[in-house]
Amino acid sequence: MMAEFSTLTVEHLGPIRRITLNRPEQHNPLTPRCVREILRAIELAGADAAVRAVIIRSTGRSFSSGYGYVAEDVEEGDFAQHAGIEDDATAMIGLGSGWARVWDCPIPVIAQVHGNCLAGGTDLALHCDLVVAAEDARIGFPPVRSMGVPPTHMWLYNVGPQWTKRLLLTGDTVTGSEAQGIGLVVATAPADELDQAVLDLASRIALIGRDLLIANKRVINLGVELMGRSQLQKFSALNDVIGHRAPEARAFSERIGELGLREAVRERDRAFDTPDRLA
Repeated sequence: MMAEFSTLTVEHLGPIRRITLNRPEQHNPLTPRCVREILRAIELAGADAAVRAVIIRSTGRSFSSGYGYVAEDVEEGDFAQHAGIEDDATAMIGLGSGWARVWDCPIPVIAQVHGNCLAGGTDLALHCDLVVAAEDARIGFPPVRSMGVPPTHMWLYNVGPQWTKRLLLTGDTVTGSEAQGIGLVVATAPADELDQAVLDLASRIALIGRDLLIANKRVINLGVELMGRSQLQKFSALNDVIGHRAPEARAFSERIGELGLREAVRERDRAFDTPDRLA
């Protein structure tokens, strides 16, 4: 019997399992419940001998605009309730441990990115094995401008040190097409053709035997691990906790209290509104 989910839907497409985040009106926030449900759906797909590839996509205008909070999605112990330094550190390290379950899924996982893929949305996408994006998608981590460090930090392993610095020292975003040029995504398609493009790729992967897919993914992931992935992730989480207590972060929190999140973000980003030519 399949598990039931409230924040996402799951489809069985032959050897492909497609997981769709389904809170379009809120830009698919990664609430504690949503994260738990994604991880559970990935776990079920990875354990199903009939499944050879997984797709994670979203409805609405955004893949995900990042971490968010919906009251009914929070349970005792969730990071939304933590305030102290040690609680914050435990929560941020826990985020990395959670997304590592996507990274360590035995079979290939493809992120299908459209619209906004920001902040925590990139934590999810970059823990997938492959990212395919709409040409006009918007990808980045703007919270580095006022809040801290990407807590799971998979950027370095996808685009190398210079582009990681270029994006994380400014908080700038790139389009899907620009992301392909720097290696952040493996392929792009027009937004209205994205579903089919990703299904075609997943179907091509599914032509390979499951045991061979598992073996090849395991070797590649170990190579990344030998580069220090999990240790860098813990270090990033701890530096994110430090960032949460920077003067700029405290000031930004105050502005959120005064203006609301949307207006505080607009005020913060106004200085970055000049045209940015990345390529």
